[in-house]
Amino acid sequence: MIPTVAECRQAWLRPVVGAVALAAMAGCGGAGTDPGPGPEPQPPPPPPPVAATTATYRVVFDATWSASTHPTNFPGGAHFSPLIGAVHKAGVTFWARDGIATPGIESMAETGGTSTLTAEIQAEIPGDALAVVNGSGIRSPGSTTIQAIALREEFPLVTLVTMIAPSPDWFVGVSGLSLRDDEGNWIEELEVVLYPYDAGTDSGPVYTSANDDTQPKEPIRSLRGESPFSDEPIGTFTFTRTDG
Repeated sequence: MIPTVAECRQAWLRPVVGAVALAAMAGCGGAGTDPGPGPEPQPPPPPPPVAATTATYRVVFDATWSASTHPTNFPGGAHFSPLIGAVHKAGVTFWARDGIATPGIESMAETGGTSTLTAEIQAEIPGDALAVVNGSGIRSPGSTTIQAIALREEFPLVTLVTMIAPSPDWFVGVSGLSLRDDEGNWIEELEVVLYPYDAGTDSGPVYTSANDDTQPKEPIRSLRGESPFSDEPIGTFTFTRTDG
């Protein structure tokens, strides 16, 4: 059977239409599916700042112990002995609440002497302690400043004490106070409110009691709110970073 003219024309158009359609699809497909140039790559975020490995602090001792804050039998000539302490790591403790006083703490708390405690600190240098810390004694109320205490990353703790004088064996201070926060950064400023402690080495009940050695020694304990002290603080230590 001979195909008609119309059938021939359709047969001839089919491949042409198919080719045009494919070309159109290719063109349209490229326009519809190609995402084009992507966003510019972003640089990685900067690394977090590295904490300094050293820090220097000024320490101000503001003594507020007075007849107005602790009126019961407040003694004449009230003062604090020279400040004594250490920069150290967690491997050593020079005193602790509920612990037994070392000879150095006993001497400091009963007489204000610093030589025995200094020797105890020096015995830990260079292993667990970095340095001895010293400051002047003052009348109370009053204020004194230790201008520079140097700490290192591996030695971030401060212990610092002073005798309440006159007294049998009473003192104030901090033990193993860290000057780094939970993220390892040096604290810019820290105020510590101070309350009295009994060293557990003398049993005298009042400021001017005669020597009455406690045997065996008793644990160091707080005297906050216990006569002759009130519930008021004895003073504050303020640690301020000076090299930040």
